[in-house]
Amino acid sequence: MVRINLLPVRVSKKKEKGKQELSLFVVVILAGLAGNYLWNTARANELTARERKLAATRNEIAQLDRIIGEVRDIKEQQAQLREKLAVLAQLKAGRSGPVKVLDELATLIPKRLWLHRLEAKGESIYFTGAATSIDDVSEFMIALKGSRHFRDVELGKTVAKEEKEKGLRLVEFTLGTKVVYDDAPAAPVAAAGPTPAAAGR
Repeated sequence: MVRINLLPVRVSKKKEKGKQELSLFVVVILAGLAGNYLWNTARANELTARERKLAATRNEIAQLDRIIGEVRDIKEQQAQLREKLAVLAQLKAGRSGPVKVLDELATLIPKRLWLHRLEAKGESIYFTGAATSIDDVSEFMIALKGSRHFRDVELGKTVAKEEKEKGLRLVEFTLGTKVVYDDAPAAPVAAAGPTPAAAGR
């Protein structure tokens, strides 16, 4: 009877099976590493894209902040310019206003009335003077009320006085009025009493 030794065949099959299992294990490991690499690469690319988008957004915000700051500076400069123009206008009015007031005052004084003293206090002016009659004082007050530069004219007091040396009887008076230096419209003139144009001068 012939005997065949099958042990080497079994060993060979085991070795072959072991090689196949080892190859499969290596393939699985390599596939896992490749998948992990691809996943990490995708995550890194996504993170890079988000960082770029975040940087772009920050740049846009910085530009908007810069524009807002420039607009704010422009508004502040405009406000400062308006203030300077207002100050210049006030200075100009303060320089030319009193001159105009005095020029007009010279035309409003009746011929038979004299001003001895003029005192300015804030927006008010107080006159002290004399006239030949109370009618001249009334004419002066009406002329002041009809001027655009004077308002709230009030008579203080009147005193009749006789100058024996000159043989004259005078009426000394004091009155106050507020001054308007701008071009405000003239106050309405009362119907009663003579107007400055009709007064005898």
